[in-house]
Amino acid sequence: MLQAVSKNGQLVTLALLSKSKISQLKQENSPFYCPICKSKLVIKAGTKMIPHFAHRTTENCPNHVGGEGVYHERGKLDLFTLFKSLNLNVKLECFFPEIKQRADLLIQFKKKRLAIEYQCATIPVSEIVSRTKGYQSIGVTPLWILGGNRMRRLGKQGLFLTPTEQYFLHQFSNDPVAKIYFYCPNARQFARFDLACLTGYKRAIGKLEFYPSASIHLENFFEKKLINHLTHEWLLEKRRFRLNIPQKLNPREQKFREWLYINQLFPSLLSSWVGLPVNGQWKMKVSAWTWQTYLCYDFLNHFPQFTVNQLNRYMRTFINHQDQYPLLQQVVDPISDYLAYFIKLGKMTRIDDQYIFHGSINQHTSIEEALRSDRLLHNKLIQ
Repeated sequence: MLQAVSKNGQLVTLALLSKSKISQLKQENSPFYCPICKSKLVIKAGTKMIPHFAHRTTENCPNHVGGEGVYHERGKLDLFTLFKSLNLNVKLECFFPEIKQRADLLIQFKKKRLAIEYQCATIPVSEIVSRTKGYQSIGVTPLWILGGNRMRRLGKQGLFLTPTEQYFLHQFSNDPVAKIYFYCPNARQFARFDLACLTGYKRAIGKLEFYPSASIHLENFFEKKLINHLTHEWLLEKRRFRLNIPQKLNPREQKFREWLYINQLFPSLLSSWVGLPVNGQWKMKVSAWTWQTYLCYDFLNHFPQFTVNQLNRYMRTFINHQDQYPLLQQVVDPISDYLAYFIKLGKMTRIDDQYIFHGSINQHTSIEEALRSDRLLHNKLIQ
């Protein structure tokens, strides 16, 4: 931990003291105590570590957090000093006794309490969810910031996001677009990624922006930004889907490929209407390519006139109905988003809760034709 209580009852942040002062405290054997369990602590201040305090033993103290390396401690200290420099009311390593959780930082911001969790190591989904819901249960807004060491870029405007990392996506009341944050203490740089769509293969397309820590403001985390879902990067993802043969398939994808084979459909030749980006793809159990293929070939081609209830009954097997992402709290409807593309180009009409689909969904005859059609449809939809 970075803070401890001195014998005079004052909170001391060891890493903010000079080397000579730290040496003096060690020589004097000055006592310091855990703010939570009140047990005596020891000073840790080697040449390859951030000066900090540690329990003498791995006691059962809520304030004892193992596995925090130098990278994490430096980042946490950076965030503390940065937000302090912005004249914000910031507490370091704030403990909430009612939920027995310790936040890296607590910030008072516009009548709200923000718990900053700086996460550099991989933790289980169950811990992300329980900690998030713990803060929410006491009216505290959690803000998770991942270490820059967690970022894996996909081109200029994309990221690789594992299923676990997708639980760090945030939504706020003023903006339905999901976003994720990073901070790297080595580069002293923040990154914000606004999600356009998940492809379903740990690949995410969106808008990635970097901010030097010297120019960051807390408002940057929450400001609403216009996101173009139909980007050139998404067109490249469609090309990749058509041309690449996956080496490994999960059971759902295996079942999908078998269904395609039975119905004499080929992934490389599927309609250009398959694989369009939607907001809220995280609500789906399968990739955008999978559920949109079923919807086009198995539903629209057989039921050109249908009601909202009929659509929902068909699609319910593809939807995650449980509230599994506690940071994503806005109502989004990826299926309606998808059908809006058809309505925009006159391929579908909606009257109240009735839909009428005009035409049929066919298959391309060659990869060249498919790629050309992808570009044409993409250009029509962005107009």
